[in-house]
Amino acid sequence: MDIVIDANILFAMLIKKGITERIFMSNDLHVYAPEYIFVEFNKHEKTLLKITKREKKDFENLIDVLERRIELIPISEFQTFIKEAESLLEDKDDAAYLAICISKEMPLWTNDNGFKKQDRVKVYTTQELITMLGVN
Repeated sequence: MDIVIDANILFAMLIKKGITERIFMSNDLHVYAPEYIFVEFNKHEKTLLKITKREKKDFENLIDVLERRIELIPISEFQTFIKEAESLLEDKDDAAYLAICISKEMPLWTNDNGFKKQDRVKVYTTQELITMLGVN
């Protein structure tokens, strides 16, 4: 399944090893995100290192795995859908994720309830993917 992944899912993976990471690494998923998603990780690296209690090298290795596994979508490929996405969301900062979903006709993987308030794009939580994919 092709799916757009929200940054909150990646943050969850960095913070705690477990089921989210197993779903992410599943061969059943082909994962997409906006090209700038890793800017967030670099911006919050010190905080993430403190929260996760990971060594810097371990953190960098995990980011490397994430970068290789996620297909990054250039803004130019979804920019025309940003206004529509913004109109569907309370948090306009999340519009890029929804815009990719609309432009590529893909669902979104997020645990952010704000996305569930719209009905233009199918949204899956981690729990829903666990059930759907049979991951344990």
